[in-house]
Amino acid sequence: MLNGVTRKRKAKTSPGPRYSQQRRLPRRRSQTEAQTHEDLGVEFCALFRLALLKLGFSAAGVEIALRRSRGLTAAPRVSGPLMRDSMALGALLLEWSREAPYLDAKGKPKVLDIQGSRVTFESLVAKHLPAMPLKQAVRMACDTAEVARRPGNKIALLGSILVSVAQANDNLYLAHAIQQVDQLLKTSLHNRRFAGKKRDKGRMERMVTGIISRAKYESLMRELRPQIYDLLQRVDSSVERWQPTTARELANATAVSVVVFVAQEDDLERIGADPSPLRRQISSRKRSP
Repeated sequence: MLNGVTRKRKAKTSPGPRYSQQRRLPRRRSQTEAQTHEDLGVEFCALFRLALLKLGFSAAGVEIALRRSRGLTAAPRVSGPLMRDSMALGALLLEWSREAPYLDAKGKPKVLDIQGSRVTFESLVAKHLPAMPLKQAVRMACDTAEVARRPGNKIALLGSILVSVAQANDNLYLAHAIQQVDQLLKTSLHNRRFAGKKRDKGRMERMVTGIISRAKYESLMRELRPQIYDLLQRVDSSVERWQPTTARELANATAVSVVVFVAQEDDLERIGADPSPLRRQISSRKRSP
């Protein structure tokens, strides 16, 4: 209103939110966050590049892999098929350790005949690794699991059903690492997509980090191993109960993975662990009478 006269304003496009995130951030902070975002991208790429070098790639080989990956809208399916035999061996050992025909009177896995059509190692191989020759399956089980040959052409499951790829060939070990990274990234991206929207759509994602004495790491591992093993045994049981039982369910199937690993990092800054609270506790104990 001016001199008692109301002037009409021309109609304008409705402005955007007054306090948008972009406007709310000071210029300096916005630039800092953008730089941090870029630096995180560099860290992400550096981790993968350096890991490939440690896994046996030459610098030129890494550049070739990066160049071939540019322009791809989906990752190649190479690692999964390579892991199938190891996963099938795990299923074989699980059946050997649980199913009644393969257990003795005490509920322990029987020492099996390697060959034969009934309750034998060959019958397990025929079910879980049908394309693999029996001799190769025996060698694979003895090399990667707690399995050993016994006199009289027999074979025994000596301990856990863990299948280890630590001593596998380079390609299989790399495939194993790729699968873990792929599943972790898919879980993180899924949870980021639904963050704050649909809590029931989120996937389980937990990380526990603590600081311990380096000299006590092996003691901690001895304490954790049986707990983690028991947990994954229960996961196997749960997954088995929910497996498809009809052709229609199988056609609409999905794979569920529970991945557990224990990491050790001496660089506390890299992992984001703050030792100052422990330092203050130690100092206060020293001052106490």
